[in-house]
Amino acid sequence: MLTENTVPGNADVDWRTFLPRWSGEWADALPDDEVRDADDEAARRSRWLGFPPASEERIAAMEKRLGRRMPPSYRSFLQFTDGWRHAGGFVWLLAGTADARWHDNASGLADLFEEYLEEDAEPEERREAGVWRRGLQLDVESDATYVLLDPEDVDDDGEWAVYTWASWRADAPERYPDFRAFMEAMFREFHSLRSHRAGGGPEFVNATTRELDARVEDARRDALRGDWERALKTLDEAKGYGRPRAAGLGDQIRRLLGLTYMVYFPGLVTDPRYASELLPPLVAEHAARSHDDAVLTNHLRGADEALMSRARAMLDQVRAGTYRYTAPGPFGAAVDRARELARRGDTDQAWRALIDALPLWQPLGPDHLAPLGWVTDPLLGPLLTPERSRAFLSTPRGGPAGRGVLPGTRPGPAGPGPTGGPGQAPDARPTASSRWKG
Repeated sequence: MLTENTVPGNADVDWRTFLPRWSGEWADALPDDEVRDADDEAARRSRWLGFPPASEERIAAMEKRLGRRMPPSYRSFLQFTDGWRHAGGFVWLLAGTADARWHDNASGLADLFEEYLEEDAEPEERREAGVWRRGLQLDVESDATYVLLDPEDVDDDGEWAVYTWASWRADAPERYPDFRAFMEAMFREFHSLRSHRAGGGPEFVNATTRELDARVEDARRDALRGDWERALKTLDEAKGYGRPRAAGLGDQIRRLLGLTYMVYFPGLVTDPRYASELLPPLVAEHAARSHDDAVLTNHLRGADEALMSRARAMLDQVRAGTYRYTAPGPFGAAVDRARELARRGDTDQAWRALIDALPLWQPLGPDHLAPLGWVTDPLLGPLLTPERSRAFLSTPRGGPAGRGVLPGTRPGPAGPGPTGGPGQAPDARPTASSRWKG
């Protein structure tokens, strides 16, 4: 059994632990000067976003009124609290036994989504469009955000999928496999919105943020040891909660995997320490996709004029094909050798020069996971293939500064570490399980 401080994840939910924790963190996160109505003030004082539990008689009467037995996770939720306030940032009141009702195209959304279906639309697309006729609506008060349980999208456990949609998001409806998963996503949304709140209010620190930040640090060490898959999974989870380091660290792994969409290294790219490594791939992606340099400026919000000037000069070099990547120390010498080999057409040896020198590479700061600028170099960038990207990320690196390669290890994902495990340092701590049980 995991402790109460474990972050929620995909497991059998225990509302008795999860919901009080959410309520307390919500109450602690409220600024003293924020205007609240009487209900919210009462919730803050009681540290409880819920209501009294629904009796079995109330739930049975609801099911009789609706003509359906409720799915297990929503039913157990009602047994703990008959409704919920502030499910995420945009649903202010979630239905209990009295307010849940069949949507029956009340918003006209069924007509809207069915109108945009192609003639050859797949049955799955037609079924999803029909949720706005048959779905059970759970949003009572919201910012134009709809929450529906779908009685025809049912899994083997009898759980109904949840669909949400808000017109102002300009996205397709989002699907969650069940009510439990929806509530966990709303908890993450609450965290993300509070983490990114600008100015004022109490510092957003609590048991959840402390545990997630500890996992981010574990992920940083995992990445430097070569366990990039576990690191990226942990970082993506923490990113969903809005933890400040997670996105910038995860984007470094994604870019080396060849992924560029929405990869901006937030929180790091405007730090002058990392500019030589993170600016080149960001600038190169901008050069390939946009002629509007205001977009690049937007990605570099918060940068000082010296960094912006550096970015503009680098953009000119990338567009002219004259950018050359350099790095300090032994790895930098290997970069020079690799470029010369690549210029001669010996790309295999050029790659070998890079990968062999990688264990000698040193990070530019505590949140630097790997050399990245070389992927923008017109001679070195083409060396990266999907297979090589994984080999690159799997190579322990960073030395004592990054605790990636320690005495007694050898480079490579299969190298035995001092404790006999594959490349594991003696102080490695197992990452806490993401599964959450009471």
